[in-house]
Amino acid sequence: MILEKTARASLTAFELDVGDELHFRMSNGQVRRIRLERAHAAIDHTTLKKVKEPEFGAHTVLRMHARILVDGHAIDLVRWVGNQKSFYEPWEFFGLRLWFDGVAALFDHLNENHGACKPRKAARFAVQEAGARICPVLLHPWCPLPRGGLRIEDCYEGSDCWMGPYHGADAHGGLDINHPAGTPIWTPVPVQRHGLFNSLEKGDNNNRWRGFCEWGDGSVWVLQVHHLLRLRVPEERPLAAGTLLADGAGVWNGSHEHSHFAFKVTEPGCEESDAIPLDPWILFWQMYRDRAAALSHR
Repeated sequence: MILEKTARASLTAFELDVGDELHFRMSNGQVRRIRLERAHAAIDHTTLKKVKEPEFGAHTVLRMHARILVDGHAIDLVRWVGNQKSFYEPWEFFGLRLWFDGVAALFDHLNENHGACKPRKAARFAVQEAGARICPVLLHPWCPLPRGGLRIEDCYEGSDCWMGPYHGADAHGGLDINHPAGTPIWTPVPVQRHGLFNSLEKGDNNNRWRGFCEWGDGSVWVLQVHHLLRLRVPEERPLAAGTLLADGAGVWNGSHEHSHFAFKVTEPGCEESDAIPLDPWILFWQMYRDRAAALSHR
């Protein structure tokens, strides 16, 4: 199968099975061909007595591998899950920046019952032109950015990064950041529509928010934050980037006060049900760079 995509102002999410190709047309007219040759995953180490059987306090670290051909050149990608290396730098080659998000084979070793995060195909990626931003506007911090970058120790119990193995066995469908109840949550990008899709008021066990950013290139970003104490703005009203959205980290928190962040991309012309989930770290990666650039110009 061949997918055809064109570089745009926001990053492009895609999934491939082995033998599939992405033909990515760049702004200079060149077309890069990315073919998936193989994808697999392995456990690096675990404290579990038995794989896929959760144990309170257990920890598992895994590696994901993908071999791709870019215009015929073989490139081996390795991505870690469940340790500090989960907060990775994207690859840059042949004028591209590639985010290697995940492989379906990871779920030979983990369950998917802690939020949807399994790729529909063998491997999931995002791509953009090298040197480009992930979107056409500066990103406001989603929450106060931890000094020095994100740390795996601050992802709930040191496990709840994107697809991280909660209790050693359950892939986490989001990114948890530990911070006190009442921590401000802002909109990182403009949001045209938003609201709570779960709420204590309606009898749910959590306050979970979802917002939609509709880019001019036809793509839509879907943003979510869970464990909110309260919203600070009326629902459904469009919001500018940097709006104080909510007080976070205050509901159904378990052993650590934290907020849960999730991110999906709906490609142009696709249905909302076809949205591709991606690691929220990609957003935080850009936030840290935007904040550093802003501070350097003060």
